[in-house]
Amino acid sequence: MRALRKEFIILRRKRIVTACAALLFAVTGHAQDTSIRPFMVNVPEEAFVDLRRRLAATRWPSRETVADQSQGMQLAKLEELVRH
Repeated sequence: MRALRKEFIILRRKRIVTACAALLFAVTGHAQDTSIRPFMVNVPEEAFVDLRRRLAATRWPSRETVADQSQGMQLAKLEELVRH
């Protein structure tokens, strides 16, 4: 009985996804476009200056006590990302 219920739920989810895709196509006239296209963004220089100031003032936590990501993102990787 559980297996039948599980199959029913999966089938229902597939139908919902199919219906959503059909609705998207009907509204936009095309299937969901996932291609990468260039775009322009205008961010004031002051926003970058403020961001750099706040990143430089970051108070970092102590290092992890484990070598894996079970405690979240590794501090060294995060510091590398911020330096970038």
